[in-house]
Amino acid sequence: MLSGERWPYHGVERPEAEAIRAAFDEGAYHGNETRTFWIEDAAGAKAGFIKIMDAQDPTVLFDLRIREAYRRQGAARATLGWLADCVFRELPSAIRIEGHTRIDNAGMQAAFRGTLFVREGYYRQSWPQGGQLYDSLGYGLLRSDWERGEATPVPAELR
Repeated sequence: MLSGERWPYHGVERPEAEAIRAAFDEGAYHGNETRTFWIEDAAGAKAGFIKIMDAQDPTVLFDLRIREAYRRQGAARATLGWLADCVFRELPSAIRIEGHTRIDNAGMQAAFRGTLFVREGYYRQSWPQGGQLYDSLGYGLLRSDWERGEATPVPAELR
């Protein structure tokens, strides 16, 4: 699935199957700090995957990829909700989940906006890809916000 898709907003747009296999063999997709899950549609077809990283740290990171045929249908937003439930129920040391996206990835920004994730940062020229430097955005979800079901906004003077 990974090598058969184009991932325009990820470091390597078209990963090679051999590189993915090597990364898998080296533990990049599984282990104490990393957990990877398939995202499936109602019929069980693979719609994408999510990789949870730094699972033992207070701040958990993730890599979310939705296949092109499933984009703009709410799969990313639904997966972010699943991610929050999974992390905060299964990882007691996690106090926050953090995600980043490129400034031109409007779909992922919309997915974040439809959840309890709050935009916390704007990073200039922080995402090198294809010989260019892109700005990026950082989003975070606090365990306390998830428990209350309400996002705590960033202070107005810092927005």
